[in-house]
Amino acid sequence: MKQPPTEQNLTIVCGDPIKDINDYPSAVYRGEVVYFCTRACLKAYKLDPNNFMAGEIEHPMDDES
Repeated sequence: MKQPPTEQNLTIVCGDPIKDINDYPSAVYRGEVVYFCTRACLKAYKLDPNNFMAGEIEHPMDDES
């Protein structure tokens, strides 16, 4: 059984270090759980994961519900 994410195996894409992983949207990228500061960032990531992770997509300024 896979262990839940811990501080040691989290990948944080944007925003400050997270305090509670349940408060942030997340996705799996290349087998690692990545967390996003807003749902808008998650949406931008889903449109083009590789370019988002490479920093080639501008950080969305507004959170979308």
